Amino acid sequence: MKIINARLRHQEALYTLDLQDGLIKSITAQAAAQAADADDIDAEQKLVIPPFVEPHIHLDATLTAGEPEWNMSGTLFEGIARWSQRKASVTVEDTCQRALKTIGMLRDNGVQHVRTHIDVTDPSLTALEAMLRVKKRGGPILSICRSSPSRRRALSPSPADAN
Repeated sequence: MKIINARLRHQEALYTLDLQDGLIKSITAQAAAQAADADDIDAEQKLVIPPFVEPHIHLDATLTAGEPEWNMSGTLFEGIARWSQRKASVTVEDTCQRALKTIGMLRDNGVQHVRTHIDVTDPSLTALEAMLRVKKRGGPILSICRSSPSRRRALSPSPADAN
């Protein structure tokens, strides 16, 4: 597959981007605008840029504003108190639904990579279980991070989780 008649940042010419396995294989300058083949995407001389990235989101808490109460002060401390109230009613299914809806909104607005953080203070690890399910469905758009006082690293499902 190719993207033809593309403009690149700070470049005057039109370019062809050859794609293979979802990645850019090569970028070549065009002498002039080209007619598209059946498998080509015609950029119509518009700018082609990398996708947007959401580097810090809490997908386990999305779409919960006002449940059970609004954070009237707008402070982090009250936000944490409201989340503590909301956590009592969190389920895996509810968390998955909200996260997938949010991923859809992000995708529809040009975000192709999402890095999420998860609340793991709940002994049942409901949010973690939900995010691992979402990861299976969300594929490569989503990377899940966990934090501990001593280290930070990306959390990937084990090979057994991939099936």
